[in-house]
Amino acid sequence: MITPRIEDYLEEIFLLESTGRPVTVTELAERLKITKGTVTATVQKLAAHGFLTHERYGAMHLTDRGRRKGLVVFRRHEGLRAFFHELLGLDREKSSEMACSMEHYIDSVTEERLYAMLEFFRRARADRAPWVDEMFDAIEERILLPLPLTLVKPEDKGTLVRLTAEEPDRKKLADMGFVPGLTLTLTQVEDEEYVVELENRQEVRLALNEAATVWLLPS
Repeated sequence: MITPRIEDYLEEIFLLESTGRPVTVTELAERLKITKGTVTATVQKLAAHGFLTHERYGAMHLTDRGRRKGLVVFRRHEGLRAFFHELLGLDREKSSEMACSMEHYIDSVTEERLYAMLEFFRRARADRAPWVDEMFDAIEERILLPLPLTLVKPEDKGTLVRLTAEEPDRKKLADMGFVPGLTLTLTQVEDEEYVVELENRQEVRLALNEAATVWLLPS
């Protein structure tokens, strides 16, 4: 099984190999910030599984299989890094950290669509499409995200955006007046009971398990 750690090794060896320098256990240990003993043990496993060849105390070389896998991981890293840096405007270091965390968990379809989106964005930016600047302005604005009623502070007001209860509890809440678009205020919490004031000044009491299914967009 190819684990994320194994992919890290293959990607790093691929990058080192692409510089034209011999790839040694010492250099790989320095790049990965681990001991040479750990690197040696993992390199032996990689060789046993046909990802590379390695002569004792000599340089290692990826096989065609290892090189292709290293290229896949590298491309996914670069695509994700570009997404976070170019589209979301995060700094390079943060973008690279995020890419390292996610590069092992996307499939080929996601990778292809990610690159297609990047190319579309880059063409639009090169053409000075007005929506590019509008997008950057939009992502700099702070937005409020929905919260379950159980995380709303007393006296806070919000708009109901969804109910996550299953039937028949969902119908029960709807019959009580809890429908999307409703403005309500959490007035107090007492003994795990949530006291809510609806738009019509009606006061409703919800048990904890009911309140947890009522999601609000804070005002």
